[in-house]
Parts: sequence; C-alpha cells; structure tokens
Amino acid sequence: MEAAVPADQLALAATLRTVPDARVDAVRTVAAGSDSMLPVLVFDGHYEDVEPALRDDPSVASVSPLATLEKECVYQVEWADDASDRLETMFPEAGAVMRTRAADEKWCFRALFADRGPMEDWYHGCRDAGLDVDVESVHDPTESVRSRQHGLSRKQYVALETALQHGFYDIPRKVTLEELADEFDVSHQALSERLSRAHRSTIANVVAADFPVARVE
Repeated sequence: MEAAVPADQLALAATLRTVPDARVDAVRTVAAGSDSMLPVLVFDGHYEDVEPALRDDPSVASVSPLATLEKECVYQVEWADDASDRLETMFPEAGAVMRTRAADEKWCFRALFADRGPMEDWYHGCRDAGLDVDVESVHDPTESVRSRQHGLSRKQYVALETALQHGFYDIPRKVTLEELADEFDVSHQALSERLSRAHRSTIANVVAADFPVARVE
C-alpha cells in the first residue's frame, strides 16, 4: 500500500515550509535501553536552514546531528509528545513500513500488511485520529499475475474486484454504479467505461482467446 498525509497533521510541517526543496527519508531505529522509536532523518542535500528549522519546529522535542555526507545530512530527532502520538497511530506494528519520505508539505510512505483486514483497521484508526490519509494505491502481489492472465490493466482489475466484492454483480445489486464510483473518487461515467473495457478484455481473453485485443486503460 502507498499512502500520503499532510505534514501539518503529522510532523515536520514547519521544517518543510522553511526548506521547501528538501526531501527527507525517515528511518526507524530502536534506541539502546529504550522501547521508544527514535527516527533518523536523512535530508537529500546540504541545507543551511535545516538544523535551525528542526530546532524551531513545534513537532520536534530535540535534534542531534549525526553525519554530513557528500550529498546528505543526517539527524536524529525526538518528537514532541503530540507528534509522537500521531506518528504511533500512523505507523503501527500491524503494518511493516517499507519506506517513509516527507516532501512538498506531506508525508508519503509504503507499508506492507498481511491482508486487507489490518489495513482497513489502520485506515479507520487514522481517520478517527484526524489524519486525512490519502491511500494512493493498494497492491496485491498476486494481482499482477491474475490480471495479466485476462489482459487487464491494474485499474481495470481493481475495478472488477471491487465491484464484485461490493455486490455490484449480485441479483439484485447491492450497490449502485454511483456508490461504487465514490469508492474510486471518479464519476460514474468514468467507472462505467472502465468496467466496460474490463468486461471486453476479460471476455475476449476467456471466450475468444485467439482474438487479438488491444489493452486499453
């Protein structure tokens, strides 16, 4: 899963406004003799305003320079209590965080969940905590194999899967096209066209395997 959240709802908003060109990779490390998670922040360049900005940032309790490399500056940060609470909500143990980056006044990250159940629990927990999480993509490692078998694009596969799960193909239907379109934040016309293309690709590949079908998004 890949998702993003505004920095002003999480941490480092003031720093990212002061140094707008900076990109920051956050690495979680366990402090010796402590259960707390203290992040190491790796900035993608040398910015003279970074350290003062971090010290003035209300989401940061303390900052310690660790290293200045050829193209990176590395700091260890301890979060202020409220920021720490938000980060604990955002990055729970239920999901393995593969990558975390802050830039352009938002945090983007990639996480791995065992299945959709824990992921949905995490999402609703974030929303309940006031974090406007934007889930940009959800990837099933087995999905690409299944979708290629029927000539489907990823968007088409996800549209079919979601429609099936929500009862769009049940008789009678359990969800309308308009309600389903809201799940994707697209118009019902756009979703209708996506489903129609997915239906055509699936039928052509299953029923008429020898018929050449162009893959269309």
